[in-house]
Amino acid sequence: MFRDAWLHEAGGAAVAELIRRNLQPCLAGSAAAVAAFRIQGVPGSIVNISSHQAQRAVRGALPYATAKAAIEGLTRALAVDYGPWGVRVNALALGSVATERLRSLEDSGAAAYARVEASMRELHPLGRAGEAAEVAETVAFLLSARSSFISGAVLPVDGARAAQGHDPEAAAPE
Repeated sequence: MFRDAWLHEAGGAAVAELIRRNLQPCLAGSAAAVAAFRIQGVPGSIVNISSHQAQRAVRGALPYATAKAAIEGLTRALAVDYGPWGVRVNALALGSVATERLRSLEDSGAAAYARVEASMRELHPLGRAGEAAEVAETVAFLLSARSSFISGAVLPVDGARAAQGHDPEAAAPE
């Protein structure tokens, strides 16, 4: 859930609620997975979804960036706490992904969509937004035995967005 909110406008309680809405699904999913692995007595793997914004916030997106940073902390803590039971926990820090929401912008007209595509090229050194299938392949790898010694990691799947120096979304304060 992505909703911009300024702390000075929305207030602490509203911002905390937005953070909770972004963090709660990872907490609930992780709790259910850990419980199932422990009850069944089997090792397992959990993959949480974070964002490049956990490390590099975008102006106005305080609740989202804070929740994603919490997800990365949760991932590391779960890996440490449940590693002795054979539970591996990792996270993906995503850049922009060409979802239905992003593709719906095509309906806003050719010129507007061209601006979106140009923005994606500027934000991601690979020159485009990622595809959902690319994210799914990375999740499948982290869930597989091929990644059996990877735990507590946050893997960027962002077309090198987090690796570049200048953030094209950075703007001067208003």
